[in-house]
Amino acid sequence: MRNKNKITSFLIAFVFALSLVFNNITGLITVNAAVVNSIDDGAILHAWNWSFDTIKSRLPEIKEAGYTAIQTSPIQGNKEDLMANSKWWILYQPTNFKIGNAQLGNREQFKSMCEEADKYGIDIIVDVVANHTGNRGGGTDAFYPATNVDSAIKDDSSMWHEHVGVSDWNNRWQVTHWGIGLPDLNTANWKLQNMVIEFLNDAIACGADGFRFDAAKHIELPDDDGGSDFWPRVLGALNKDDLFIYGEVLQGGADRINAYHTYMRTTADWYGGSVRSAVGYHSTANVNNAKTYTVSGAASNLVTWVESHDTYANDHKETVALTNEQIKLGWAIIAGRADSTPLFFNRTSGGYLASNMGAAGDDMWKDPIVVAANNFRNAMAGEGEYIRTQGNDLFITERGQSGVMIVNVSGSTSVNCETKLPNGEYTDSVS
Repeated sequence: MRNKNKITSFLIAFVFALSLVFNNITGLITVNAAVVNSIDDGAILHAWNWSFDTIKSRLPEIKEAGYTAIQTSPIQGNKEDLMANSKWWILYQPTNFKIGNAQLGNREQFKSMCEEADKYGIDIIVDVVANHTGNRGGGTDAFYPATNVDSAIKDDSSMWHEHVGVSDWNNRWQVTHWGIGLPDLNTANWKLQNMVIEFLNDAIACGADGFRFDAAKHIELPDDDGGSDFWPRVLGALNKDDLFIYGEVLQGGADRINAYHTYMRTTADWYGGSVRSAVGYHSTANVNNAKTYTVSGAASNLVTWVESHDTYANDHKETVALTNEQIKLGWAIIAGRADSTPLFFNRTSGGYLASNMGAAGDDMWKDPIVVAANNFRNAMAGEGEYIRTQGNDLFITERGQSGVMIVNVSGSTSVNCETKLPNGEYTDSVS
């Protein structure tokens, strides 16, 4: 006979919007459960624009908040020593493949941060810019390197693709060989690849545990028209086997997102939009929008978010109006799921793009609801998921035989649905 077990409860929206329920048949699991050791099973804090010393000083809090990994901003040298958070884009205009810049700190500070993070069992993921360098100005100058780009790169014509910008985003050749508003590196060149390999291995020697590749969509795959061995050669030359590696492959146009999964995990930016829609951002809340990841293939290949530094800080300001309550609800949805790896983006403190790079952002990364969601995720490590929704308001994630997360995006409501969990008494670890 089909299991007729039921979940029945009453939820009050927003204040008690998140319900983390654990089975105490095998013992109560509290919200300060120990952090797991796997990035896959845990959560990443995107310490956006934090300096190495700032990250190091906040490691006890980050550990307590239940994160298993921290993602830094790009650590390469860049073309100007600008410090205001409004100039965040300067970190994505590198001049070399060396560790250290004015905004985040030097190589020794990076190494010290990694060593301290290791004591807390927290992994460090480095944002890497390998597709392009800083440019020398606007207009057509945007596609030529800044004057202070490493001369071994700048003065070698074999290091560059054509100095033109993409005009057709459905043309895979253009997407991988032309510029995206910046001078495009010839990533097929072995001299350049060797520089990237040396840089990545130096970061590993300092203690890095993984990498996010910015603009990965714009670096060719081996079987592309005009493809190269960049990904297999570079990633195959790294001096550590268990690295967490993912690439920014924005969906749409000639993205070939599933082909990148041969080499790495990828972002899932359309799913971020689905999650925002689920919690009522720019539309009527409907949790059913967050059920599917929008990418075919295994969810374990995906890094998910409610918002990213691009959706928050780009010219379109796509997610600036997202409220703290919506961020918490969206985070609970993605953090509760079993397969994808969630990344929590830390906004600047003091308002939109306020203060300077180097400082920590606002405190939402350690909000009690966010922390509770992190600890639920950690406690459920290794458990599968079963997703169900109740109407448009409740997103219910059961994890194996151990617990359930219930996210309510609307008003006060009752929960009355079937469950695969065993009969027993369960304890709400939030309210």
